[in-house]
Amino acid sequence: MSATKIHFGFGIKLAFPDSISSAFEKYFDLKSDTGIRGTSLDMNWLTPKAQAHEAGDKGWGSFATEPISAGETVGSFGGWSVPRSVLATLEIERQHRAIQVDDDQYLVSREHREPGDCFNHSCEPSCSLSGATVLKARRDISVGEELTFDYATCDDSDYDEFICGCGTKSCRGTVTGKDWQLPELHQKYAGEFSPYLARRIASEF
Repeated sequence: MSATKIHFGFGIKLAFPDSISSAFEKYFDLKSDTGIRGTSLDMNWLTPKAQAHEAGDKGWGSFATEPISAGETVGSFGGWSVPRSVLATLEIERQHRAIQVDDDQYLVSREHREPGDCFNHSCEPSCSLSGATVLKARRDISVGEELTFDYATCDDSDYDEFICGCGTKSCRGTVTGKDWQLPELHQKYAGEFSPYLARRIASEF
């Protein structure tokens, strides 16, 4: 019997027979008239000190509603672990919400956005990865500030490349799947890369 791995944030990973995981997916993909909603079975998690809402041209984003201290956990990613061949069959918007966790492995959550599904990129981010799926505040974050992280710390493929509009002084202009190779980012994000990219940096540079 084949099985599918389903990740529920904070590193909780369960393997279900495909028939059961299909039932999970049908539940998670229930249609909703709202653009975003949360349930007791959300695959992703967002700190109660922040709220996800529309963010203009960026689509959706997560913004602090209370002060957040450096080092606080602000989010956690979960989902189905799928190869690139499966990721490519999904809607573009859903692909953009995936996160790469290993060579040819991506976490993909349900069809509709969850509160913990809305972390945008910034070249000068307020948050950073801790492990493969947990986000923590890099610094103190004030009320109204957006919770962001640099996608270069987890991605090494071109599934989510785009022109960056973060507007920071260190903006790279274009975000690509090769940004993790930049020496200046190795220094800037030392200890903040995903375990997958940290291994690659250690072996290739």
